[in-house]
Amino acid sequence: MKVNGDPNIEKDEIRRAVALARDQRPAYSYLYDFLEALFVASAEIGSRLRIEIPFIENNLAITRWEGGLPLLNRWDFPIDTAAAEDLLISIEKAIPEANPQLANAYESLKHSIAAHSKHSREFWNSFLHHEMEPWEEWLDIDSATDLASVLFLVRSATKPSLELTSRRLLETHILPPSWIKGYCPVCGSLPALLYIHGEGTRKAFCSWCATMWNIQRLQCPYCENRDHTSLGYIGIEKEPQNRVVYCNLCRFYFKQIDIRELAYAPYLPLEEWTTLHLDLLALKTGWRQPPSPAPAIYSKVE
Repeated sequence: MKVNGDPNIEKDEIRRAVALARDQRPAYSYLYDFLEALFVASAEIGSRLRIEIPFIENNLAITRWEGGLPLLNRWDFPIDTAAAEDLLISIEKAIPEANPQLANAYESLKHSIAAHSKHSREFWNSFLHHEMEPWEEWLDIDSATDLASVLFLVRSATKPSLELTSRRLLETHILPPSWIKGYCPVCGSLPALLYIHGEGTRKAFCSWCATMWNIQRLQCPYCENRDHTSLGYIGIEKEPQNRVVYCNLCRFYFKQIDIRELAYAPYLPLEEWTTLHLDLLALKTGWRQPPSPAPAIYSKVE
């Protein structure tokens, strides 16, 4: 699991997780150097961020949670723009030569940042929105640029700011046990992963700000369905700890890891990438990949 705190401990955890993944999942060998560089850079930069955490009265936090609302909207998160740009610079040499789409996206993003250097805050803030795509007017891209790669780089660069904000808010406001929504209590996003630990507790790992929270063992995060007759799972025989859990009502799926029998707690951001075969399995079987913003908070986002 991801360590929130000492960056040196987190970097050690990242390197150990990547080394273990290289041995256990060699099919993803083309990703490991880049992901290790990205995650280590994120941990280093996350330890020296300069952002102003939004102030929320404790009574307001309680009221929002009691009403099923997150503490912030995604566009309310502060971003250390200089740190975001530093992170991009630090990973440039790690971009795989075998991935020209990512390399091209990096160059396009670099040119866009330089072109709007006097409006860096507006540039970066535009990517916090999930609809209307306000960032399009800031991007210097052409038809050959892979937009998904551009957005991946932007979101990787802003992750340290998002995660620090979430962590600080949850240090100030204690999440009540009654929060078992399928979406994040801090930002209202759906999980990137679900995992089982301890005595069988099921937790969700936020796709936006890396918050972790408890949800029911039988619960669809997307539509909140808890009827066991319409919930199911598929898996791979060689990986009994990994599953695709799905809902017959909304037709969305989520990846779930049972970490109780693992020698080391997994580094969840890495697990998102080294379980891509589960995404392929789910999509081939007819299930839909969920969006990041939860529809209950951000209306129609399918």
